[in-house]
Amino acid sequence: MVECHRCYERDYSVCSCERLVVRRVSGTVKAVQTSCARALCIIVLVSAFVNTEVTGLSYQQPPDGEVVPTEDPGTPPVPPGAIRLVNFTWHKDKTRVAICAEESGLAIERAARFIPPTRVWVFDGTITRQIATDPGTCDPAWSPDGEWIAVVAPDGLWVLSADLSVTMHLVDTRHTEGPANGFDRRTLSRPLWSPDAAGLAFLVSNGGTSWVEVVDVRTGQLLYTSDPETYDFTWGADSRSLRFGSRVARFP
Repeated sequence: MVECHRCYERDYSVCSCERLVVRRVSGTVKAVQTSCARALCIIVLVSAFVNTEVTGLSYQQPPDGEVVPTEDPGTPPVPPGAIRLVNFTWHKDKTRVAICAEESGLAIERAARFIPPTRVWVFDGTITRQIATDPGTCDPAWSPDGEWIAVVAPDGLWVLSADLSVTMHLVDTRHTEGPANGFDRRTLSRPLWSPDAAGLAFLVSNGGTSWVEVVDVRTGQLLYTSDPETYDFTWGADSRSLRFGSRVARFP
């Protein structure tokens, strides 16, 4: 599998390779053709999906001593009104799944960018409910305790209770200093909970580069911002550090 580490599923504006990329991220299989000019790329979406089984990605760690089913239930059904799956993640009890899927229609223009018309649904095996955020919402992520779900939308980062009765707009990307354009308007993707569920890390892109930010889930306070040109990250077991390859960054 060929992979370009600078082309991500929801932001194809930054890339350093010039080749066909086939990637699988959080249950998504994508193919993009890249053509680079200096640091920026012109990206042409060749095929949003290929004939490959789509599988979920489980990356939360369960609390010590808790028995969690390890069998992946497989690919969930496409929600009513959607045309294809984008990505999904199963709840730790393996009976509920959060699904990002694309609806029919044109891409959504936001600050000189075009975002696929995606939505997020929660399916409990019987009932499918849509999360009431803007079109373009995607990348669902369950908290390690299974009590909350995070999603990214064109207007920022949202956190919802598992039953969808409580909604918090944790990070609002509409609030920027100065006039917004295609390079200073932030796009969020890949939210990842800390093991203790107290923090959320996510990838931020502005059209020129990408970096990682961490916020406090209770307050939305920004706890950490990585250096630019950062694209891959994982949480440390202490929930107070992030690992970027061989480098570790710690924060309060």
